[in-house]
Amino acid sequence: MNKKTTSVLVAFLMIFTACTGGSSREAGPQGQQGEKGDAGEVSQDLVEAAVEAALAEEEAPIEGSIVIYSGRKESLVADVIAAFAAETGVEVEVRYDKSAALAGTLALEGAISPADVFLSQDPISLGVVAKEGLFEVLPADVLDNVPAWAVDQKGYWVGTSGRSRSLVIDTRDTTDAEMPSDIYGLNDEKFRGRLGLAPGNSSFIAMVACMIESDGEEKVAEWLKAINGLGYTEYPKNSPQVAAADAGELDIGMVNHYYTLRVLAENGDSPVKNVYLDGGCGAMVMPAGAGVLSSSQNKPAAIAFIEYLHSTNAQEHFTNTVFEFPLVPGITPNALLPEIDSLNSPEDLNWSALALWQEKAVELIAQAGF
Repeated sequence: MNKKTTSVLVAFLMIFTACTGGSSREAGPQGQQGEKGDAGEVSQDLVEAAVEAALAEEEAPIEGSIVIYSGRKESLVADVIAAFAAETGVEVEVRYDKSAALAGTLALEGAISPADVFLSQDPISLGVVAKEGLFEVLPADVLDNVPAWAVDQKGYWVGTSGRSRSLVIDTRDTTDAEMPSDIYGLNDEKFRGRLGLAPGNSSFIAMVACMIESDGEEKVAEWLKAINGLGYTEYPKNSPQVAAADAGELDIGMVNHYYTLRVLAENGDSPVKNVYLDGGCGAMVMPAGAGVLSSSQNKPAAIAFIEYLHSTNAQEHFTNTVFEFPLVPGITPNALLPEIDSLNSPEDLNWSALALWQEKAVELIAQAGF
């Protein structure tokens, strides 16, 4: 229920109480019955005045300034942040870095962090901050904007857009038929020297954390070591993998889906395409998301920023410019996107549990030699 609806209901309850006397005390002895009077009436003026008063209930003004720690790249979110600032007049300072690095910084800063909002590429980094008890619980009307799978179970953060793991392939050298059904199938001699990945990328770490939660440390450690032994090519992030596949330098990369779609939007003749796996953590759909720090000195503006991320303008930016899945109902996904319901992401992923595995995921990746 939104604030306006609540205010109106409160107004009518006030009117009803006024009409009925509003007393909860016991009635006194019944006196002699007199002539029955007319039923009480409430004038239209009284109704309108009560509703107007309820709607005029003072709310904290949206003004001042906020600091955003953004694990999302500047090229992906700067326009949305600028639009929020222009629309509200709130001054915004942004610190960009990898999501995992910013989560670590927030844990170190604790209650003295200058940040008001943490905008993360992945839910695992959000979970790390939530585990430290550094987030404010978000209002219910903000949490209700998106599907339940894209919301923290305790309400500490909320999804802003959806991103799927996928394989990007060079269709000149790779066929759909040779693709595995899950991520473990890449451990195959036929893929020797043909694989690429970004082991320090937050989404790759999130995928490995999911694998640990689902399949146990031993199986994941064996897979990582096997992939390393196949002569993989290491990249600093996702986009260079797609560029390498486009240039004929890489057969198969492990990426987030939207990097491939951005290339296809710019050049429909590109030989790259996404392959969405049939299941498992290599097919996981993750929300990017945001939360408000408990230490924030301007919580009204911080919450307003997250609400803006759910606005039509922001959601259309995410789907038509970034090629992510919109999370707010009523927003038409970009035509290049598959139906989100057609993807085989593991069901009922517990983002808080996955956050507990992040350190172990980083440890196993390092132990495997990446």
